[in-house]
Amino acid sequence: MPRKSQKADPEKLRQDLVALLEDLPHRLETGSVGEQVCELVRAHHILRDLGASIGGALSPEKSHSARSRLLAYLRSQAGRIVHTDELLIVAGIGDYARRIRELRTQCGWPIISGMAVQDMRNEMIRNGMLGAGVPTSMAPEEYMLVEDRQDIDAVRRWSMASSVRDAQGSTKERLLTYLRGSIGQRITAEELRYASGNDNDWAQTIRELRNAGWPIESYAFGSSDLPMGIFVLRGEGELGTGPH
Repeated sequence: MPRKSQKADPEKLRQDLVALLEDLPHRLETGSVGEQVCELVRAHHILRDLGASIGGALSPEKSHSARSRLLAYLRSQAGRIVHTDELLIVAGIGDYARRIRELRTQCGWPIISGMAVQDMRNEMIRNGMLGAGVPTSMAPEEYMLVEDRQDIDAVRRWSMASSVRDAQGSTKERLLTYLRGSIGQRITAEELRYASGNDNDWAQTIRELRNAGWPIESYAFGSSDLPMGIFVLRGEGELGTGPH
């Protein structure tokens, strides 16, 4: 069973780590390979415990929960790109990606991945709009809480997204079905990517729907009041011009 990080006094953990590192050169010179590896494992455990303790300080009432620590950290970094190494340290567990999915699908936090941003970035490059609010350096393994706002209805939408992505039809039909099921709501890029069946061209499809008359708003479409990665369908096809 994987070891769970243990929370303790950060200063005590720091002192333990310093003492271990000071003795490490001797261990690496004289110890067997197994002893050397075990010393590095000890250092690794202390670092993870220190990270969990720092994360726990952000969520003292639920410091025992990796998911709560992750959420507290992401909320403290809202709008900033967060690397998985940071999440690994704060969560204190290796399976932090599952906790991120839970925060999205079970709790309604608008967390997007570098994969969704990459798709948006490629779409904007194709349209000569690179730089319009989409990070140019966000890697696939990075995450961002796009706004510090919990959306309880997102739980319903994520359930609907599973049905939509398994339905027959084109990517355009699936995305339109998903958008029309939540008119006026703030839908994340991550939801749209998932509902499309992880089609890398989902962002281009959204632009095509807008060009066809569907009143879809986003930062990329000039709605500066919306954060990057949030899309809103304001109603049915504009002036009746959209497909039905």
